Amino acid sequence: MKLIEEQVAHKPRQRGLDVWVEGGDLTDDEVCEGTQYSPQLTIGNLRAPFVAVIMEEMGREGPVNVHWLLWNVERAEAIPRNLPKQPEITRPIRGRQGRNSFGNIGYTAPCPPQGAKRGYRFRVFGLSEELELEGGATGRDLEKAMEGRILQFGEATVEYERPLSGNFLGTPP
Repeated sequence: MKLIEEQVAHKPRQRGLDVWVEGGDLTDDEVCEGTQYSPQLTIGNLRAPFVAVIMEEMGREGPVNVHWLLWNVERAEAIPRNLPKQPEITRPIRGRQGRNSFGNIGYTAPCPPQGAKRGYRFRVFGLSEELELEGGATGRDLEKAMEGRILQFGEATVEYERPLSGNFLGTPP
């Protein structure tokens, strides 16, 4: 996703979006041992008419894994939790989702090795217009479609440490 990095690196005043993951962290339902719901994102200071979201794993050597691609969401203060894993969604919001690094449509929950901690970044982009991009597109496709249309951006980061076997959801090992 180097193209997006280049687009936003020279536009510090467009940063402007405040982004929060509900509760400040991923819940048990939003990781691989749980029900794997997509998390709720709250977006502050949004002025752009459309929103795109890219969730990716950070801090690993080699390529970054993209866990979620979402775009063509009309201006909203929040992206609700547990979006359907479909290319085109109409409820609870309208939007399109892409194919992530794992070959899945929609959100794929973080699942680092047991006992390992990883960081995840939710990048949110305020876009000038709806993108002419079909659901199921790749991150590279989304990146190209957003070129020249980013009006605002912001991000939130969270960490997730996968419990050791037998130590999930408050259960002693």
